[in-house]
Amino acid sequence: MVNKTSNNDNKTGADLGSFFEDGIKNYNQYLDNLKTLTDANKDNALLNFNKNNNGKNKYFSANDLSALIAPTVNHLSEIFKSLTAEFQKKPKVYFDTLNEWVTDITKLNFYFISKISGDKINPVIKEEKSDKRFAYEDWSSNIFFDFIKQFYLIAAKFLNNLIDGVEFKDIRQKRLLQFYIKQLTSAMSPTNFVFSNPEILKKTIMESGSNLIRGFENFKKDFEKHPNKLFIKQTKFEDFQVGINLATTEGEVIFKNNIFELIHYSYSNEDVYAKPMLVIPPFINKFYIMDLNEKKSMMKYLIDNKINTFLISWKNPSSDSRNLTFKDYIEDGVIKALNLVHQTTNSKEINLTSYCVGGTLTSIVLPYMKKKNLPFTISSCTYLASLVDFNDPGELGIFITEEQIASLENEMKKNGYFDGKVMAAAFNFLRPTDLYWNYVVNNYLMGNEPTSFDMLYWNSDSTRLPEKLHSDYLRCMYLKNQLVNNAFTIDGETIDLKEVDIPILSIATTEDHIAPWKSVFSGLKSFGSNSEFILANSGHIAGIIQGTENKPGKLFYYSGDFNKKLDAESWFNSSSKKDGSWWPYWINWLQQYSGELINVKEIKGKKMKAIYKAPGEYVKEQ
Repeated sequence: MVNKTSNNDNKTGADLGSFFEDGIKNYNQYLDNLKTLTDANKDNALLNFNKNNNGKNKYFSANDLSALIAPTVNHLSEIFKSLTAEFQKKPKVYFDTLNEWVTDITKLNFYFISKISGDKINPVIKEEKSDKRFAYEDWSSNIFFDFIKQFYLIAAKFLNNLIDGVEFKDIRQKRLLQFYIKQLTSAMSPTNFVFSNPEILKKTIMESGSNLIRGFENFKKDFEKHPNKLFIKQTKFEDFQVGINLATTEGEVIFKNNIFELIHYSYSNEDVYAKPMLVIPPFINKFYIMDLNEKKSMMKYLIDNKINTFLISWKNPSSDSRNLTFKDYIEDGVIKALNLVHQTTNSKEINLTSYCVGGTLTSIVLPYMKKKNLPFTISSCTYLASLVDFNDPGELGIFITEEQIASLENEMKKNGYFDGKVMAAAFNFLRPTDLYWNYVVNNYLMGNEPTSFDMLYWNSDSTRLPEKLHSDYLRCMYLKNQLVNNAFTIDGETIDLKEVDIPILSIATTEDHIAPWKSVFSGLKSFGSNSEFILANSGHIAGIIQGTENKPGKLFYYSGDFNKKLDAESWFNSSSKKDGSWWPYWINWLQQYSGELINVKEIKGKKMKAIYKAPGEYVKEQ
């Protein structure tokens, strides 16, 4: 029997047969068009560079790089075994997802053919509005690069759908696999390679490779600064200097020990509230995120609103701090600072504000204080993006296993501390496209310098953590979640959050990968006090350090008194939405617990001799 084929079928077959040939022609034509733009007499910078640098690229060590990969290969192997087992149990999940991928690829082929034929047709898939990788015009106007982009997006969707459709007994395994899929798809984006990124390709031809030479020099500088830490320059470091254009709010360091310096900020009004404020930043970062510049300085905002403000500036620990524990940071840190605030102001009541892990530390301090005979009490406490319930600590929590902690502990024994550069890299890879590969393209392939951005300067200016403290933090909080389960002890005394009976205002943010807002919300139920909860939009930093400017899109949700019976979604659905910054709301709330306004001359506390001007010395230590 002879199969009869229609003319249309023959045409379709011919079109499909020339599919790749047309693509290659299109790409070669694109290159030819670019080459006509270059200067024929221009020195080939890339060739000269190769001659001058032959044999000098000996930086990477496979062993060094593999040491940075977490979790271990064994752990990943176990997850893939679980994934395979699930596919065997439910093959429909795999084949349905595969069928969707094949369908999309078929649609993409016909899209390509139609575009070549001059037909108008909608793309098979579009990038998210927030995805800026494909903003360059040629990603849409040039059929070849348009095809590459859509093929990549379809492949990424296939991998994500494949994992989303599988249920794991251990939800952490699923999240870990999702994390690595995100790393894979971010790394393999066509935007990250010279010959598949039209913007880089054009620049490389126009500059005869000079951009790649500059990029390699940028890479060398990064690698030599922090070898094997996956460090990449995210801003112009030379544009910033702590104490010059960062952390410039006036004040004095009035005390220092081997754990912290205490800053007392200068008054900006003749009158202040009688009850002072002590600010407790995270001990894993430098405090000046809370004092970036005049528009985004929480410290200046507090003193401008007549709050008598003190702040703890944690020392950047070295090997001699290896045995410091939570008890040291509580007694010789927070409680010592509170005593000094009490002596300086003569106030028997003090307000607290704490940020991130500074909030976790504060949550331990509050019940611990009740077991001590102290001459002061706490009037209120503000928590900024702080976790006490680590049952679901977000993407960071998926890496915290006994095996991983033991590995970190072995590494910390060498120096007596945990290097904050490793943690900074981990935070960057929670958002790999925006915080890593974006800079690989800009710095190493385009050969550009990054723009100046104060928050990213701070993000790169990381601190170390004492060996013992970091180990206890990971084990007691992330691994065992002891704080909300009444299992955390200091000197044999159990820390019970139900004993905390002061007013609390807790602020979380919608896009926080470090302190997920639903976990912050859950932790608030563990306190025995009346509370309020605010949810600001944006992330862990931008949602907190947002200033008061009413920029478009800035908003927050609140509902007044905190109803412990509601779950997070129910609270959100019943909350009120307000445009603008939550900072003014915070000040109004804080004024209730700050006492009367008094003239600064009426403060009868002990005058502490200034050691030196703010921001002090500890914040400048590298």
